[in-house]
Amino acid sequence: MLRAEVERILDAHGIADEALKTVSLHGAIVINHLGKPGQLLVTLSEERPLRIRKVNGSKLIDLLITIGIKEFEKDCLREELGGAAASQLLLPYKPLTGGELLKDLEISYKRHVISESLQNLILEHRLASSRLLIKPEYFLYDKLRKLSAVYLPIRPQLKACFEEHPKESLEATLPGFEAALKEYVSKGYLRKIDGRYSPSEDYIHKILSSSPAFMKFSKELEHVFKLYLSSALSSPLESLKEFGFNLSILKPPRLPDPLEFIDVETSLGTQPLRVDLGIREFVERFYGVRNGGLRIEKIAGVLNATYLAEFRVDGSVKKIFVKKYLNWTDFKWFVAWLWSIGVKNFSVLASIRMSNEIYFVNKLMELGFNTAEILHVSWPRRLLFQKYIEGADLLDVLAQSKDEEEFRRRAFTVGRLLAEIHEKGICLGDCNPFSFLFTPDERIFLVDLEQCSYDDSFSWDLAELLYYTSHYLKPEEIDMFASSLAEGYLTIGNVDDLIQALDIRYARVLAPLALPWAPVRIRDSVMRVVRR
Repeated sequence: MLRAEVERILDAHGIADEALKTVSLHGAIVINHLGKPGQLLVTLSEERPLRIRKVNGSKLIDLLITIGIKEFEKDCLREELGGAAASQLLLPYKPLTGGELLKDLEISYKRHVISESLQNLILEHRLASSRLLIKPEYFLYDKLRKLSAVYLPIRPQLKACFEEHPKESLEATLPGFEAALKEYVSKGYLRKIDGRYSPSEDYIHKILSSSPAFMKFSKELEHVFKLYLSSALSSPLESLKEFGFNLSILKPPRLPDPLEFIDVETSLGTQPLRVDLGIREFVERFYGVRNGGLRIEKIAGVLNATYLAEFRVDGSVKKIFVKKYLNWTDFKWFVAWLWSIGVKNFSVLASIRMSNEIYFVNKLMELGFNTAEILHVSWPRRLLFQKYIEGADLLDVLAQSKDEEEFRRRAFTVGRLLAEIHEKGICLGDCNPFSFLFTPDERIFLVDLEQCSYDDSFSWDLAELLYYTSHYLKPEEIDMFASSLAEGYLTIGNVDDLIQALDIRYARVLAPLALPWAPVRIRDSVMRVVRR
């Protein structure tokens, strides 16, 4: 019955068998829901522009889509028609002719869809993308929601398939995504973890180095333009004319939020990325403590937005550190960026700084360094929840040193620790004495990592730590600190980085942090160590 109907439609539109390359039926009818007519996609051996025609007199098929095979391949590989034809491969479909070719093109198109979705995720979440765990459904629904928003003719198909029959539709469409994702895993772009996928660090760096953030928006506009141009439509409302002003297509289908299918790794286990919790909601949900048992205290000055949440669980006090990331308009990093132009590039956008911190907290921990475990991430509020570390910063432990030997040992230890970090190719970026927390058992935790990077600015780290710390030291302590830090650093660090830290360009930027006599004393103390 179905084949006879297809042959009748092809004959009625003058399409000969010898011109056919592929023939396929798309829509809910394919998954045995006959109440909704399907769409007939026909690719032809010769060049043909995309054409979408209403089919009259058929209960099984309501649209005929014809296109040349070369044009169809280009739409599958690069969406040169904005996906107007290739998007049919996101729906359940049944090949009637050319099944193998259609399967190859389906995987090619879904590979393209995955690539664009991944790039957008990486541009939005930056280095922290490596902590995301993505289910295959994300890529499907991310694309379907975008199509639904800009291409009204596809809405009835999406409603019939993914709103009314989601289970059967997913079973029909996800295998193609799985096949494309498998290819990305084999290329090293993704890692497969318990049925979910996470971008590899190499792939993230590749995308960030080659795709400016504005490209995400411009590519979306390009797809919209191509979509309507290829369908001979000048705006979304124009598409209504083709379908007799069927106002039902103005109502978008109810599709799941794609973010429901992304989790993020934390020390409390994987958590949905879309969960948006404030401090009180987080403590109540994860620890069962309501407002009455929670104390929230702001623990930093006006240049920071950091909080200590304190509460009792099973009779013991528990503390959580929470940081809210402020944008460059909130002065601290904007001022730092302006002051250090030409010497050090600071990240000023809140989203980038938050992403940096999430990534490097985990990365440094994986490399064996001590960092505060991440408990929860709220992307919409730009909140990062971490385990609170009880300890004293470098300035405090230097001041508390019982003698010169202990003072020097602590400075030496920090110098060696910084060299170990640099040896891994990581620059702290904002390397000041408050970045190092000493616990009672003498472990050193690295904190405030939002300016970390792989940019090789090792001499900047050294210069900032030397100048910043010297501001709080007595003249004789400056000599001890600078020489001991240099000795510790040179156990494994590069002497050229240490010498470069004394460069006049750093002195110009960092001089306001130091007392007038400090730069000379720092230089003399460090160079005595270098010359040994």
